[in-house]
Amino acid sequence: MMRNFVCGRRARSSFQRLLYLCFLTCVFIFISSQFKNPHLDARVVPPAESDGKPIVLESPSVQQAPGKSVLAAPVQVSDRVQSDTLQKTIRNEPYPKLSSQGKFIPQRRIIHLDLKGAPYKPEFFPVLFSFFNRLQATGVLIEWEDMFPYTGKLASAVNGNAYNLSEVEFILQEAVRHHLQIIPLVQTFGHLEWILKLKEFAHLREDSRFPQVICFPEEEAWELITSMIDQVSEVHKKYGMEFFHMGADEAYQVGICNASVARLQKEQTKERLMIWHIARTASYIKEKHPDVNVMAWHDMMVNGMESDLVEYGLTKLIQPVVWNYAEDLDVYLPRSTWMTLRPFGRVWASSAWKGADGPARYCTNSMHYVRNHESWINQLTSVYQQFDYVEGQILAGWSRYDHLAILAELLPVALPTLSMAMETVLEGRPLQGSYPVTNDLLQCTIPTDLGFFVTGCRFPGSKIYELVNDLFQRKKQLRVYRSDDYELNGWLSRVADDYSLSSHWYIDKIQPLLEMYVEPIEHIERKLRDEMSKIYFEDAVEEFIFTHMGEELEWIAQKRTTIKKISEATSFPKRPMFAKKMGKNPMKVDCKLAGQQQ
Repeated sequence: MMRNFVCGRRARSSFQRLLYLCFLTCVFIFISSQFKNPHLDARVVPPAESDGKPIVLESPSVQQAPGKSVLAAPVQVSDRVQSDTLQKTIRNEPYPKLSSQGKFIPQRRIIHLDLKGAPYKPEFFPVLFSFFNRLQATGVLIEWEDMFPYTGKLASAVNGNAYNLSEVEFILQEAVRHHLQIIPLVQTFGHLEWILKLKEFAHLREDSRFPQVICFPEEEAWELITSMIDQVSEVHKKYGMEFFHMGADEAYQVGICNASVARLQKEQTKERLMIWHIARTASYIKEKHPDVNVMAWHDMMVNGMESDLVEYGLTKLIQPVVWNYAEDLDVYLPRSTWMTLRPFGRVWASSAWKGADGPARYCTNSMHYVRNHESWINQLTSVYQQFDYVEGQILAGWSRYDHLAILAELLPVALPTLSMAMETVLEGRPLQGSYPVTNDLLQCTIPTDLGFFVTGCRFPGSKIYELVNDLFQRKKQLRVYRSDDYELNGWLSRVADDYSLSSHWYIDKIQPLLEMYVEPIEHIERKLRDEMSKIYFEDAVEEFIFTHMGEELEWIAQKRTTIKKISEATSFPKRPMFAKKMGKNPMKVDCKLAGQQQ
């Protein structure tokens, strides 16, 4: 019976034949649809040269990574490869983003604003943020320091010009309005001079001589640290706080205060002691704000053992920010640094666009910073595949080397440098001194040599840029005049200043030439005061003038006073003069003593 059913054929009615045809049609349609399924038709393409890494899909905005197989459209890849690649995005863009030459381009480009030196008036921030939009920046890292309106125990350490809470909210609102991601930076380890310099908080120093590092294991110090975190984050979270930067760099005095010594006995090494503090601080932030990613400068954890980093959970708590401002990063940022940080999975880079070329530099050396960014392109291109993500790049703009140092470059002076650096980053290659996007943005061709400038540029604070660069050249000319002019040095020296002794004949010759050098400097001072007051508080204006022009202005005033006295003099003192003024004549030799020495 079964054999007959399988092998035999019986006559069928018309209805049976119709059912049979319908069945065959359904089977055909089902099989056809399966062959059209892209998952069945996809090819599994092995990694190029068996490198063992997943293939990166090409897209219009993301170029194929070097050393990876290129898939010609419309070829698909396997489910596993699709899930690995399509999940990698930053800011809803495929990651990584590479130039046509395969160079890494950071998708988050964060501009650092350091408010511990020459902070800006609140009304300047919208103008600045609009400029950042034109630069294609994606966010700002705001280091408030003593400009934040802290309350409680911290209130006494706040800057007298600090923003009030409504001004802080205005600044953050403007950042949001300009579509800039906001990241707060609060130092929680070193660089706490703004607090520790004060007598009230001196007992919390790690080393009593140095107000840089706080005695972090001390309970009172921990309360201050957490208070700073809480107060800043309470405001920032209203405007979006995906990231929180806890600082933690350059903490060079560790294991000195009593609380640190006690904790060191448990941790055994200074490296573990620092990792313990960084980990508990990051944990505190994460507990209060679970969705926040905590960032920290890399230098205080990179010397720790990988086992210690894992033991304290630091690799899951922190996204390290690798910073270096040198022109050749291969010298200062060895491969071992990146190897140590690989367990973190996610890292950041930090270059610099001002405040990192000498603590007294007030006139920007643009090419120094541009070369730093060029070097970062090569560095990131060579290491990004070692990490899950290179989250982005922070372009640091320091106002001082630390709270106790003098002012470095003013922001308007360095904005052309920032534009050239950003253009370089976005192009992913050296631009060989040609910056067409920057020239179009600033509406002028920016010179790349130190101290040279052009007039007529249009960007925030461009008049300050012109005046400061002009000052640099005028000061250089004045130095040469003071050093080399023989009439000035012969008849308008310190002797003339202190003794009103000189020649009317030479004074008459010196005066007009002196005025030719000093009048432009005085003009710059007047104009700078006017232009800077539009952006900065009065204290910052006075500090810049005192620091970078004070010596020249004092010298000018002294020479004019001397010229006036000598011009009015009708007689001069007889010699010797110096014995009376100095107490004894330094040229007078004791003959007996001289004979004995012989």
